[in-house]
Amino acid sequence: MSTQAQSPFPPGFAITTTRLRIVPFDPDNEEHTKFLARLWNTEQFIKSCGATGIKDAASAAKFIRNRVLSDYEYQKHGIFLVLLYDEETKTITPIGTASLMKGRPPGAHYLAPDIGYAILPEMNGKGYATEASKGLIDYARTELGIEGVFGFCDSKNMHSRRVLEKIGLDFRGIAELTVFGNALSAVYTLPGMNQDLGVYGLTETLQQ
Repeated sequence: MSTQAQSPFPPGFAITTTRLRIVPFDPDNEEHTKFLARLWNTEQFIKSCGATGIKDAASAAKFIRNRVLSDYEYQKHGIFLVLLYDEETKTITPIGTASLMKGRPPGAHYLAPDIGYAILPEMNGKGYATEASKGLIDYARTELGIEGVFGFCDSKNMHSRRVLEKIGLDFRGIAELTVFGNALSAVYTLPGMNQDLGVYGLTETLQQ
């Protein structure tokens, strides 16, 4: 019997927002694999997130099959492809990713997922990251029962911090986060989350 992870999402599944379609990655869809390799090798992405080692469609397909599908199967969330939908022409164009990620034991992890996003540089400034992130969080809350979501970014990355604020997250402070190798990060949370973030496994000291 195969132990290969399987996507729990039915064919045609999409989270729909006003302008976007947020869909699971498919390792057998060349459009998906080529786009992921393209996005993750942009100068902007590498500067923000670092090099991933994914250089082409083949390595992207391997990553999706081994990591992304496993996250889908285990948590029902992970990294999703963001598509721009043109109502007039009925066409869709890949423009980025949106993600809800949570580590797994025995590795370092928090008990609530964190929202992430990456948009092609030429598509920045149009509100797509905000729209995609809100759509994914709404889905997680209504369909998966997730009430706690973190937002983390480099404390000096004001663009990312503004996006997290536009999504509606509350700034809680700055901390050296163990999960991210003690990187100095701005910490945001969904409104209504417990004031004691230790409830979610985040025990690092927060500074304003």
